Amino acid sequence: MSAIEEQQSNFEGRQVPMDLDAERCLLGGILRDPEVMGNAIMTIKDEAFFYLEKHQLVWRALTELNRNVVPIDLVTLAAELETKGKLQLVGGREYLFELMESVASSANVEWHMELLRKKAVLRKLIKMSNSVIKSAMDPSAAPDEVLSVAERDVMAIADDQVRDSLKSIDQFVSPLLQRLNERKDGITGIRTGITELDELTNGLQRSDLIILAARPGVGKTSFAMTIAANAAIRYNQNVAFFSLEMDGMQLAQRLLCSQAAIDQSKLRNGYLSSDEKKKLIAAVSPINQAPLFVDDNADLGIMELMSKARQLKRKGKLDLLIIDYLQLMKTGKEENRAVAIGAISRGLKILAKEMQIPVIALAQLSRKVEEKGRERPQLSDLRESGSIEQDADMVWFVERPYVQTHRDEDRFKATLIVAKHRNGSVKDIPMTFIPEYTTFYDAAPEGQDGGDGGAYAYDDGGDGGAAPDFADF
Repeated sequence: MSAIEEQQSNFEGRQVPMDLDAERCLLGGILRDPEVMGNAIMTIKDEAFFYLEKHQLVWRALTELNRNVVPIDLVTLAAELETKGKLQLVGGREYLFELMESVASSANVEWHMELLRKKAVLRKLIKMSNSVIKSAMDPSAAPDEVLSVAERDVMAIADDQVRDSLKSIDQFVSPLLQRLNERKDGITGIRTGITELDELTNGLQRSDLIILAARPGVGKTSFAMTIAANAAIRYNQNVAFFSLEMDGMQLAQRLLCSQAAIDQSKLRNGYLSSDEKKKLIAAVSPINQAPLFVDDNADLGIMELMSKARQLKRKGKLDLLIIDYLQLMKTGKEENRAVAIGAISRGLKILAKEMQIPVIALAQLSRKVEEKGRERPQLSDLRESGSIEQDADMVWFVERPYVQTHRDEDRFKATLIVAKHRNGSVKDIPMTFIPEYTTFYDAAPEGQDGGDGGAYAYDDGGDGGAAPDFADF
């Protein structure tokens, strides 16, 4: 090792992870047998896998020759380096000859590639750690932001080690057939429990950001809770519900009443009949066993949300994420509110793509929707609508005519307006809303108002399990 190489190999008195012999052997192996270049490109993702700069330059020249379908040998490699003005930097033709003579054959290039990959990972971790230290030492640094960036970078390095994008076609076909066999009705995403919505979207799809908006008091939280309950309890999907507006006890009360089909006012007052107590008890066990996680931190920021989502995803406990609601989130920076909301909506879209899950974010509508003569909300009615509309894959509006008319015939009517659907058509979907249970269902059949809730009453599934005593609750 030369004096320069020895100096480069030390970092704060310690040797940087590297193997110069493996670097020489790999490059020499390629020169001896250019056929291995195809396999090398699959493992050596970039020139940073080589520690020495001159080896990086040689690798860059080899990839350029491969890209241009030029035969690889000492002559073509030297010519490529000379064209780029780099031949003397790598040590001239003499060093290229030394590389080829450093190995007898290409038999061990697979081993050399794996060794370089491991050393490169360690160097990436060192570089990332130094960057985190530098950021953390900044007096103006926001801890949540520094932590989120560090967490993201570590996960990116980890993911890169297991990602193998080149697969035979049967590795795609077999899982596809299995999925189609399991979902014979065409639903490929997460079911919401609203039949017409599931048919329109084929279920909530991975990486989609869905904005759910409504006027105050119309029921956007109730609709979000309906989806969360259906996904977690009926379809056993892992759901995380982040509530910045209501506390966990209020959400639990809504969920109990919804699943047991009991009037919330009766539960609050304690005036429950014997049958209603039995229904409530029967609803407890399925709720407790459901993979539904609730966070009621009212001071939640986008960085903290992303960190918690990553933790759940690593544990395999995140299929759907719901935030109630977008405008209450903080960014950790003092800035124009429209800019802040834009940063949050972009962060949520990035999170959906990174986690490969659908994300539903509730949002407020502007006061314009309350103007007389306005029949329905529009995309422009979203507060700070520019960034939100741009980032969203779908935008839903919940409408309940009873909120405006107070007519008895409108009491149980509701509509979900799919106003934007990046991967499909838009549509108005009729639903039924039972205000006593604060729950949405499929639209009631013609001639039925759904007021008695009979068709929607909780079903314990007939598992025959012993019901706990009501006094225990």
